[in-house]
Amino acid sequence: MEPHTKNRTFLILGGYGNTGFLLARLLLQETDLKLILAGRSREKAVQAAAHLNSLFKGNRVSGLKVDASDSSDLKQAFKKVDFVLVASSTAKYVKEVATEAIAAGIDYLDIQYSEKKVPVLQAMAPKIKGSGRCFITEAGFHPGLPAAMVRYSGQYFDRLERAVVSTVIDADWGLSVSDATIYEFTEEFKDYQPFVFKRGQWQKPKMGGMFDSLKVDFGAEFGRRSCVPMTLEEMRSIPEIFPQIKETGFYIAGFNWFVDWLIFPIVMVALKLWPNKAVKPVGKLMFWGMKTFSSPPYGVVTKVEASGEKVGKAKEIEVSLYHQDGYLFTAIPVIACLLQYLDGSIKKPGLWMMGHLVEPNRLMKDMERLGIRVQVKDKTSQST
Repeated sequence: MEPHTKNRTFLILGGYGNTGFLLARLLLQETDLKLILAGRSREKAVQAAAHLNSLFKGNRVSGLKVDASDSSDLKQAFKKVDFVLVASSTAKYVKEVATEAIAAGIDYLDIQYSEKKVPVLQAMAPKIKGSGRCFITEAGFHPGLPAAMVRYSGQYFDRLERAVVSTVIDADWGLSVSDATIYEFTEEFKDYQPFVFKRGQWQKPKMGGMFDSLKVDFGAEFGRRSCVPMTLEEMRSIPEIFPQIKETGFYIAGFNWFVDWLIFPIVMVALKLWPNKAVKPVGKLMFWGMKTFSSPPYGVVTKVEASGEKVGKAKEIEVSLYHQDGYLFTAIPVIACLLQYLDGSIKKPGLWMMGHLVEPNRLMKDMERLGIRVQVKDKTSQST
């Protein structure tokens, strides 16, 4: 089905940020949508809109000042649009944004990683469904892709027994990152409690996962890395989707030796002792370490290593995704998801996680078309 986007308007909160701007650019490339780039700075929003209008015909983009913490701002902005795409570091205002979206009768998608955001939306789920709205949360690359990748890998098996997702992010942190993004990222470590699914049950690893680390081969460019478990809400339902699975989870490689071994322990201790006061100073310290000690090659790899049975025989596959730009690696899966939403194939009332809602085969094809390298390897002969 082709998306019907003419005369529809999407508002992007954080539309002039690193990822928000790429989302806008890709939406203009892939659809006929009109866009409103929104954020706290009207000047930045208008400048970004003008730049995009210079790249694409039709003068389809405008800029608007919108403060996500201000319900009256949101109410006014949502009158003009059909959909809100939340790409800003405003997870703590999710209730305000969601409440006004429901009141305005518009649909919603967010790309924020926040453990506190999901329970707020889940509490609102009956109201979201009752209003007939389609809300998509946990979109992007992580969260977003891991559950979708496990579902994609499942088609290669009659019985999926193991599906472990891991990622390495070697980004050029020298690029501009807003203070709000730094602080929101650091806040997540305050409640860091990783879980892994092993031997048929969810378990809390010892020592924050340091003793449950995995060595993962990310290919020639990135080599073998030690990865630690990280909890993603979307992964919790994988054992329900695949009842015969014995092991699953999401693992992430470190940033660089200096951050992993020197700064990160300081961050964790400081956040335990001074959970509120420490966020800003340790956040800036961590990003300084990421920026100073990270080096090329830059890029992001996410892979799922899956094993099980096919026609009674052991089978093992590996699906890996790669892009050299971490921001595009976040934006492209969102666009691939929205293309399914726009043609109506996944648009249905309720609260959904992207990794559960999307059709995985089409997601992979669209992501590949938009620039993500997709590789599927049959590892069966190597493991037998």
